[in-house]
Amino acid sequence: MFGRRYVEDLFNEFRDGRRLLELLECLTGQKLAKEKGSTRVHALNNVNKALQVLQRNNVDLVNIGSSDIVDGNHKLTLGLIWNIILHWQVKDVMKNIMAGLQQTNSEKILLSWVRQSTRNYPQVNVINFTSSWSDGLAFNALLHSHSYLDFIFGKSVQQNTKVVARLFT
Repeated sequence: MFGRRYVEDLFNEFRDGRRLLELLECLTGQKLAKEKGSTRVHALNNVNKALQVLQRNNVDLVNIGSSDIVDGNHKLTLGLIWNIILHWQVKDVMKNIMAGLQQTNSEKILLSWVRQSTRNYPQVNVINFTSSWSDGLAFNALLHSHSYLDFIFGKSVQQNTKVVARLFT
């Protein structure tokens, strides 16, 4: 259901393009003008407008034209609906999953690098990016392991403040 009523006959109700535009209004949040006439020209204009909205939203429309929908071509109408579903449902879900995986992998890679960099500092045990950094030792060891400055690990953080300041200038 979109708009105010259910779609009862997908192939016939999408032929004039108005129901298709209503669906796209729901999906995009944009108000789309619809031609009210009942001629084929009005239907083609409505479906063309819908296809343009889909193209602007990067929906795959291979071999689907406005006349296919207006003529009620079952195969291409179903293909269009499937591409809309893929774009607004499946791809969004997959994008969120992949972003989460990418972030997780990036964090794991960075954590592995930090552990590798601080492995020669027995008093440093980095297990995460929160509590492992609270005493300053992990940060101190990381800087020391990659610094050629006069930076002595084991001095208090206050004693190394000037050296740390030089690292960031």
